[in-house]
Amino acid sequence: MKAYEAIAAQLAHLGAQHIFGLMGDGNLKLIPTLQHELGVHVHSARHEAGAVAMADGFARSSGGVGVCTFTQGPGLTNALTALVTAHRGRVPLLVLAGDTPRSVRGLPQDIEQIPLIEAAGLACTQMRPESAHADVANAWRRALDERRPVLLVMPTDVQDEEAGDSVQPCPPSQRQAVTPGDLSAAAEALSASQRPVLVAGRGALESDARAALLQLGETAGALLATSLPVNGWFSDQEFGVGIAGGFADETTRALINGADCIVAFGASLNHFTSRAGTLFAPDATIVQIDETDAAFGKFTRFDLSVTGDARLVAEQLGEQVSAGTRYRTEAVRETIERGAEAPADASDAAGLDPRAVARALSDLLPERPVLAVDGGHFMGFPSMDIAVDSPRDYVFTLDFGSIGLGLAAAIGAGVANPGRLVVAAVGDGGLMMSLGELDTAARLGLPLLITVFNDQAYGAELHFLRMSGFPEESSQFPTTAPLAPIAQAIGIEALAVTELADLDAVRDRVAKGLTAPLLVDLRITHTVRAAWLEEAFARGTH
Repeated sequence: MKAYEAIAAQLAHLGAQHIFGLMGDGNLKLIPTLQHELGVHVHSARHEAGAVAMADGFARSSGGVGVCTFTQGPGLTNALTALVTAHRGRVPLLVLAGDTPRSVRGLPQDIEQIPLIEAAGLACTQMRPESAHADVANAWRRALDERRPVLLVMPTDVQDEEAGDSVQPCPPSQRQAVTPGDLSAAAEALSASQRPVLVAGRGALESDARAALLQLGETAGALLATSLPVNGWFSDQEFGVGIAGGFADETTRALINGADCIVAFGASLNHFTSRAGTLFAPDATIVQIDETDAAFGKFTRFDLSVTGDARLVAEQLGEQVSAGTRYRTEAVRETIERGAEAPADASDAAGLDPRAVARALSDLLPERPVLAVDGGHFMGFPSMDIAVDSPRDYVFTLDFGSIGLGLAAAIGAGVANPGRLVVAAVGDGGLMMSLGELDTAARLGLPLLITVFNDQAYGAELHFLRMSGFPEESSQFPTTAPLAPIAQAIGIEALAVTELADLDAVRDRVAKGLTAPLLVDLRITHTVRAAWLEEAFARGTH
């Protein structure tokens, strides 16, 4: 058995059914071995960043390990942005990266790959033929335990060397929940409060703390909020108020700002979640709970801290806090149910109001979808108005601040959720960066609703220029060709929407059940500015 065969056999043994990749010298034998000898589905992307983003979207939506592969040199450098995005998002990926042969130097694609990978903060190991099975199994386990991408570097000549012929079981997890420290001060603060709010972050999701938080919220009479990556976790709760931070509506902002005690479980309370500290009342007691002391006060103030696993802390706090109605009054329940008042429609000659468009899209969906959102000025509108049922149904790709990864991530989420409607919310700038992946979507035939918030500009930059008093023309692309014919030429059904009434055709198509991608070119105005963008500009974090 050759080493590339051992890698393929080990992946299949670990249960990898879907791999996303782009073929080159570095995986030329691996991919057909996976496909034709082992029956693993290898979904071919059009760009290495797209392959990584597809694996990223697959992992975020499935909760498992995403697997991707690309070739050496430019294959790796093309993939780096998407790899750092997955790393920042704490996404477990197993990445099979080709490398030039060790026996031949000076090839055009030669680059010192491992130092480059490590400089980007990524984990990697070089595959050895004698331990190829174990190298794959260990990388898989490390990706799961450390919640990060792990790259397995595979020189082409090493892949052709003889390897062992015995697959390895996945090693047992080395991850252990951090036992909580002293909870007495946190329990006392929560018991003394009248208007407590629990904020669940990624750490709470990773520790499976939902049931414990629901029980604690009921006992303590607390409202339930989430950071952005945990969007949808409490969507079925009458005292759930949604996303805390820049994407919160006016009702959520007011309720969280009215809290006298904020208890954050595995949430970093970064500038966006805390709205640079303005979301919380100045006299509110902030209790921060995390597995590591380094998280405390990293982005905003805190009054009390508890080092420990979010689920264990929530369970033990529930036993120590005094029971009470507190913030869970009938008046607050009615306020949450009523929600925020929709702003007046600001559509104009330049295009549709993106807020009205997002609400209309939500109304036409027959059920809550999987929602994948690319980066850009528009991103808050679908995130706020298109509800999802769980964090696994919300794929957000801006962990590294890059645009252009949302479409590919939506494809990966679609593969992870066969038959379910996936809504990809992208901007025209991000779409044009990843245009080749429309071909991937067409080939896979996924029920993908690709909604393009098209202001014919780099919207965030346009607004930053406008607020800075600089000419904005350099951020605009007014001569961009209509997107619908471009998508149709690739083999994707497409519609152009210039009036809200045009969405009736989208409603009809979705109601019949999509069996292939549908692209909707939404012409939106650039005169509506997102509140989160104004705040980012004001505090200099853009």
